[in-house]
Amino acid sequence: MYEEDDDFEFEDHLEEHSKQIQKKLKEIAKKEFVEGCYMAYNMLVSQGPKALESGDMGAICKAIDRMMSLFIIQEEYERCQFLAKYVKENIPGYQIIPDPMVNLELED
Repeated sequence: MYEEDDDFEFEDHLEEHSKQIQKKLKEIAKKEFVEGCYMAYNMLVSQGPKALESGDMGAICKAIDRMMSLFIIQEEYERCQFLAKYVKENIPGYQIIPDPMVNLELED
């Protein structure tokens, strides 16, 4: 019986440790996502249309959708306006669709 109690305690410890690791990984992923959005935004601002030359247009558009979601969530409407203007001027015909998954990914 004593061994069974030890097994349960050990399993509880492993489960708790696993949850802590998952929480930490999620926090790191959030931080990297946010930092990546600001880096990409700054690149669009500083390089203008040249920023589009070195990447896959589909991936760039998806990144812009995700950036737009982040900036809406954080109420950074000046950045949203810039992205809308940038897309209108540099990616004709593309319609920004904020990615709803960003909100879920940023939840605690």
